[in-house]
Amino acid sequence: MSPTPYIFNQLAGYIPKKAFDRLVNKYNGNSHVKDYTCWRHLLVMLWAQLTSRRSFRDIEASLRAHADKLYAMGIGLNVSRNNLSHANAKRDVAIYRGLARRMMAEAVSLPMHGKELTELMYRFSLNGFFAIDSTTVSLDMRRYPWCTPQKGCGGVKLHTMYDILRSVPRLCLVTGHEERDQTFMEDYPYEKGCLYIFDKAYMKTAGMNVINRCGAFFIVRRKRNVLYEEVERRECDGEKVLADQTIRFTSRWACLGYPDALRMVTYYAEGKNETFQFLTNNFELPAETIAVLYKERWQIEMFFKWIKQHLRIVHFYGTSPNAVMIQIYTAITAYCAIAMAAEACGFEGSLYDFSNMVSVSLTERIWMAELTNRYNILKERKKKELLLCLTCFPKCNKS
Repeated sequence: MSPTPYIFNQLAGYIPKKAFDRLVNKYNGNSHVKDYTCWRHLLVMLWAQLTSRRSFRDIEASLRAHADKLYAMGIGLNVSRNNLSHANAKRDVAIYRGLARRMMAEAVSLPMHGKELTELMYRFSLNGFFAIDSTTVSLDMRRYPWCTPQKGCGGVKLHTMYDILRSVPRLCLVTGHEERDQTFMEDYPYEKGCLYIFDKAYMKTAGMNVINRCGAFFIVRRKRNVLYEEVERRECDGEKVLADQTIRFTSRWACLGYPDALRMVTYYAEGKNETFQFLTNNFELPAETIAVLYKERWQIEMFFKWIKQHLRIVHFYGTSPNAVMIQIYTAITAYCAIAMAAEACGFEGSLYDFSNMVSVSLTERIWMAELTNRYNILKERKKKELLLCLTCFPKCNKS
């Protein structure tokens, strides 16, 4: 009877090795490599992400502490700082980028969360909700001189399409931070029937037209300097909806980029005491729902915050552009693997709790489902104890 695999092996099992091997063969990743293959390098980088290692020395020390387990974990022996540094600097980024894309594509199979959003999707015959935005990781120009300086600082930018219903990224692209948000707007893989939510930095008429032509929908905030004329005004369907209009752009370049009619919803946000104007090509959704859906864009900001705090994409092991991008794409792969494992095990807590639980149990020989069951039972027990305390508290006060 074969022994129970380590938690690390079970998590790595969510990575499609055959697809990774095809990428390695395509880009000759193992050319002139004797022992430290691309797969071993990926496992070491995955270990570094899951255990939040700070440097090559830190990675090497943590692996030496588990030297008797490395062979069974697939990492193998003789993992040194030199091997890691050389692999990060020389291996083709396309291998790790391709794997991250494959992992994000496989995450589409995750079930949808959010009862209200799911009901809204089916009610109006939509195929999904996506938020598109970017985040910048600042880099010190003295250590990363290859960066293009922008306002006296270097950095890289992570352009992301985020699946709101499944809480996973659908696409991530790493570029220099000098690239504008709307540069790649026409290049995202839009799907018919899906709704895409943008901040006003993405208000590019040519990109909006691409979405409209492929049968998809968008919601984007209007920029102040955009000129338009009113074609029709509809009755407002909510207390906070100040106007619901059909408009057309009047400036020359805006008309060329988007010649069709648009819907503009003016909404008053009581909490911020501000008025927002949203542009959309969907004329079926209620006006107030347009504003509510725009609020869901905040989930991509939470995703950026999560990966920056809990994965290693802010502090880098190497200083070359190759090393930086490999580390970021490995972090995306790790995030997708964690999300798929948590769903497969029926974990009832947050993804943060699951990643913490897994990170301290990587070298345990226990089935992940059993580990998850322990957590769920303990969580339920604590919930019952809390309810008991709340029930007894008024009686104690009376006595």
